[in-house]
Amino acid sequence: MLFCIKDNIQLTDKVNDKVGFVYTHWGRDSCPTGSSFIYDGFVAGSHYTHTGSGVNYLCLSKEPRWANGNPTASSVGIIHGSEYETSSANIWTHLHDNEVPCTACRSRGPTMMIPGRNICYEGWKLEYHGYLMTSYHAHAGSKEFICVDSDATVAEGSNSGDQTGALLYFVKAVCGSLKCPPYDGNKLITCAVCSQTK
Repeated sequence: MLFCIKDNIQLTDKVNDKVGFVYTHWGRDSCPTGSSFIYDGFVAGSHYTHTGSGVNYLCLSKEPRWANGNPTASSVGIIHGSEYETSSANIWTHLHDNEVPCTACRSRGPTMMIPGRNICYEGWKLEYHGYLMTSYHAHAGSKEFICVDSDATVAEGSNSGDQTGALLYFVKAVCGSLKCPPYDGNKLITCAVCSQTK
């Protein structure tokens, strides 16, 4: 039984003699064609104003299971749901302030996210492409960069009201030590999730 998912972990199914690699499909509640569904859930992370707790986004299961005996603690890390923050963009404005879905998927080969491209290199299969997203640059809590599907949807039961939490913003380049060209400080950074073909 699988208890925790971390991207690009190799799984071996002894019964069916299959090998696969786990990745998170951010912004969708299904897996791309050719990948196997493990579970779907909600994107979550620490609050954008907090300097403590985790720095990564997680794909929390829609079906939590609790430990027996109701264990509790008073000094804890806190996790919040994630929302799209897209009101200042010229795309995805209909997603603004809605919660973000995610899915854990298994590909047939090693899988990686390529930031700055929306296509894969030769010998790699496109799982999905989208936009690089992370927390706002001036917020107190830093987050990892994730690749959110270009056909992003809202989470089941989403509320378009401003709930704050672990917020997702588009990413742009800052020219200087990052060379422009090839980058452009006025364009949103794309990304691709690719699996190696055999």
